[in-house]
Amino acid sequence: MPPQPAPPPAPDSTTAAIRANYARVAGTYAGQWAETLATHGRALADRLALNRQTPSAVTGAAAAVAAAIPASEAVTGAATAGVGSGVVGRASGPWVVEVGCGPGLVLRHLGEVNPGARVVGVETEEMLRQAPAGFGRVVGDAQTLPFGSGVVDAVVMPFVLFHLPALAVALSEVRRVLVSGGAFGAVTWAGHDPHPAYDVWVRVIDEHGAPPDPSPQMPSNDITSDPAKLRNALQAAGFGEVEITVERFRHQPTASEFLAHSQVIGAMARRIGQLPPDRRTACLAVAEEELGRLDPDAFIESGTVLYATARAT
Repeated sequence: MPPQPAPPPAPDSTTAAIRANYARVAGTYAGQWAETLATHGRALADRLALNRQTPSAVTGAAAAVAAAIPASEAVTGAATAGVGSGVVGRASGPWVVEVGCGPGLVLRHLGEVNPGARVVGVETEEMLRQAPAGFGRVVGDAQTLPFGSGVVDAVVMPFVLFHLPALAVALSEVRRVLVSGGAFGAVTWAGHDPHPAYDVWVRVIDEHGAPPDPSPQMPSNDITSDPAKLRNALQAAGFGEVEITVERFRHQPTASEFLAHSQVIGAMARRIGQLPPDRRTACLAVAEEELGRLDPDAFIESGTVLYATARAT
């Protein structure tokens, strides 16, 4: 019997908080930082290009009706239809899926390096509304993917795995939807270099009495930032040929870009959002003044990321 879809994960506060955070930042996320992350997503796509793999022998497999939504259609609540609610036959040709595609900055590149493939992005509805037309766009959850079993040729997940409360469930879901020998790739955070601008930002927020982060967004980071643990998690989910490499990342925003981004994305953005309006205004004024005194190199964000690739066994 082929692998069956995972039951929907039980609602929990962490998952709900992460979804709410994505809905909140959807309209402002697609900036310079998103482009920096997309650079790594494109590099991952290059490593998994289907023309470098053994072509899949799977044709005519069943896929969830959600995956067959024409790319020209607006994303609606109907896009959440899951496996078993109107399964249709998959058209011939490879399918490449980006799970957690954000505003879709990698989708076009996935199509370019996989000519002839159907490229589909899976995300929250709010994020998908930022994604470019011309690609399949499906509202879905990485922990219960809206596809039939054994229908997808490649799945990429750049900067997603650490957000998943049920990492083992999500990896098993990816394995379920992949054809035998199908490719999987992910990029995750590994380590961060000292970052003076961020240290100033945290100190100013602390001095203005901001409460702790109400909803930490990286529940699986302990596993996904460690090459050995990540390898074990992939192998336990049914993947082989696991390769993990450590790569460098570097991003240098200006002071104004750093402050604008930091008010939208990350733990400090969620902390400052809890301050009363007057104290928040005062905090931002002090932060702007102190950040403005720093040398441009103080804003360099750098460190290491893990590139992980594997095959469904």
